[in-house]
Amino acid sequence: MLHPTVRLLAWAAAVVFSQLLPLAMLVPVCAAVTGLAMWRAGRHLTLLLRRTRWLILALLLLFAFATPGVYVLPALGAFGPSEEGMRLGLEHALRLLVVLSALALLLQLNDMDGLLSGLHGLLWPLEWLGLDRGRVALRLMLVLRYVEQAPPGQHWRAWLEGPVGAERIGVLSLRRHRLTALDVAVLAGLTFLLLAAILA
Repeated sequence: MLHPTVRLLAWAAAVVFSQLLPLAMLVPVCAAVTGLAMWRAGRHLTLLLRRTRWLILALLLLFAFATPGVYVLPALGAFGPSEEGMRLGLEHALRLLVVLSALALLLQLNDMDGLLSGLHGLLWPLEWLGLDRGRVALRLMLVLRYVEQAPPGQHWRAWLEGPVGAERIGVLSLRRHRLTALDVAVLAGLTFLLLAAILA
C-alpha cells in the first residue's frame, strides 16, 4: 500500500497530466481511469458526478455556443453551436472526468485520517519556514471531526456560539507512515514524468 502522501502526489500528477494530453490520447486515458473508478470506487464517483453534473453541462454548452468556428446548424447562425466549440467542450469535460475519477479513487483508498496524514507529509518542506505541520493537520482534523458530528441542518454560525466538549470530539491522533521502496519508486517515476513533460 502506498504512503498517503505519495497517493496525494499521484493524484496531483494525474490532474496535471490530464490537462496536457491531446484529445487523441485523452479519450482512451479517460475511458481507462473512469472504468477503474467505476469498478473500485463507484459510489464515490457517482456522488461526485451528481454534484458536478450542472458544471459539466454548463462547460459543454458554454464552449459549444460561445466558441467561433464552423456552425453545426448554419440556419441558426451565431446562435448555434460550432464544431470547434463542441470539440473543446468535450475535451474539457473529459479532462474534468479524469480529475473526478482520480479523486474518487483517492477517496476510496484513503479515509479522512489517511488524507490528513498525507497532508502532513506534503507540508514537510514548509517546516523550514517555521510552520508546525502537525498543528495544521490536527486543527484541520478537529474542524472536519466537528463538522462530521454537527447535527444535520445546523448553520455554521452555531459552531461559533460555544466550545465543543472533549467528550464529543474524543481523542485525536495523527498516524505517521514510513516511506517504503515502492513509495520511493513511485516518487522517482512521477519526478521523471514531470521532467519529461517540462522538457518536451
